[in-house]
Amino acid sequence: MNLPRGWPLLAVAGVAVGIAVYAGPNQGVATAGAIVALLAIGIFLIGPARRTTVDLRPPPPPREFDAASPFRASLAAGRSGRTEVVALLDELERRSHRPDRPTTLAMEVARLRGLSRADFRAYVRGRLEELEGGSR
Repeated sequence: MNLPRGWPLLAVAGVAVGIAVYAGPNQGVATAGAIVALLAIGIFLIGPARRTTVDLRPPPPPREFDAASPFRASLAAGRSGRTEVVALLDELERRSHRPDRPTTLAMEVARLRGLSRADFRAYVRGRLEELEGGSR
């Protein structure tokens, strides 16, 4: 049986209503019973209302940060992203084992942008292998 979590509050409210009804002409007892019943019902209704408002909030955006995502996005951009790929490789090399690594010259970047897709990927693969070999 799936009873609501606040079923004791419903029981308290029922008992309080019963006391208020059977109190008859005794105004003080009847009023106290009615107040207790109203408080119990109010507290009982606050629980689902609070859960409902929390459930209606939109979930927070996912925090998916992938360190390679700018690299992948630049690769996916085609020729226009190749400049960024080369700059990311330069930065990665400076951070790993060659802090004095100069930036790739503009003429070299222009040449790399003109390469075919397979040749550019081979260049990137070669640079990454150099990085892995230098960091060992």
